[in-house]
Amino acid sequence: GEPSMMQAVTGHKGGQGFTVHVKGFEVHSSLLPYGVSAIMEAARIIDWVNDTNTANQDAPPTDLAAMFHPPFTTLHVGNIKGGTARNITAKDCWFDIEMRVLPSEDKAVWKQHFIDHVQKVEAAMQAKQPDTEVVLEPLFDVPGLQPEEDGAAEALVRSITGDNATHVVSYGTEAGHFQNAGYSTVICGPGDIAQAH
Repeated sequence: GEPSMMQAVTGHKGGQGFTVHVKGFEVHSSLLPYGVSAIMEAARIIDWVNDTNTANQDAPPTDLAAMFHPPFTTLHVGNIKGGTARNITAKDCWFDIEMRVLPSEDKAVWKQHFIDHVQKVEAAMQAKQPDTEVVLEPLFDVPGLQPEEDGAAEALVRSITGDNATHVVSYGTEAGHFQNAGYSTVICGPGDIAQAH
């Protein structure tokens, strides 16, 4: 049961997230080339997120992807904090990133793309100051829900609700866990995700 407006939802995106801690090297801002600003290095990672979203949006969607709104995998940074003072290169910067991955795509591949970019940023930081680093802490990992062919759960919900349309959602639920455990799975419940947060 999730807020699906009592429609039979047969697919949703998977999700994974990380807290990113960029550890820089403080110097006075007048000596900028000798320090490593955690905020400015975090911006390089966030810029990759923006570029990735643009590339994903510009790519032609598959048939399954076209059912979703938006019809592509999305990456999002929802908060950021860090720094000591206006005139000091930031020693620390933290932000959270989440990925909403189409169920036809592999979350592990997206995770590796992200880690590969983080490692490039970290290597450039450490070339300037060896004591710097980027630390990733996993936040969540939710499997996507794949539409089933002749799914028993879908047939049951359709017989109860009379809903015969095709519905997928971009938010995540526990449904992917049930499906991965071998259960026929569908999402159906009162309410609308627009009021969930």
